[in-house]
Amino acid sequence: MENAVVSNPNDYKVVSFHNSTEFGFTPEMGCMYDGRAVNGAKGSPGIDAGETVVLPYHIGHQLATNLAKRVLNTSPAATVDQKGVPTGVPIWSAERLEQEKNKFLTDLYTEEKPVAESQTDLLMAKVEEYRKMTEELLAKVGPVESQVEVKAPSLEVPKSVVFQDKQEVIAELEKRGIKFDRRQNKVSLEKLLV
Repeated sequence: MENAVVSNPNDYKVVSFHNSTEFGFTPEMGCMYDGRAVNGAKGSPGIDAGETVVLPYHIGHQLATNLAKRVLNTSPAATVDQKGVPTGVPIWSAERLEQEKNKFLTDLYTEEKPVAESQTDLLMAKVEEYRKMTEELLAKVGPVESQVEVKAPSLEVPKSVVFQDKQEVIAELEKRGIKFDRRQNKVSLEKLLV
């Protein structure tokens, strides 16, 4: 089975995100990725003013874009022209947004890409993982005393054995420790031996 090939060269990059603003960047302001809040260094949702966190490239860039939009969105409410039509003045340009975004990010390093493994390799790694887990559990339990194997009495009647009368069947039932009612006929008692 073939694994998916990583096509984006940024998938393994790690960045440092620094909130250099004077306000806390909360999930309501866009401190989120794929609908999930991003926690700051203290573990609470959002990134406090002056706080720095290490993030994967894609999450860091999304947060930087959202924070840059929040910083640049300081314009007053839309104004209207003489005819009463709102004027569509852009709040920021793409270049200005990129410049502001880059103020919050620092590239740190790129992690090593994992070697592609086949499905068999993944399963064999699981086998090794379970073997180690069993080994650790046995080490915690301590040495296991050798156990004497106890065989349960055989419940099967050899096919060559044919009981001549009811007394032989009763003797075999008592020998095996099977409870029975002596008032039953020979055929019913033989069924208990099967």
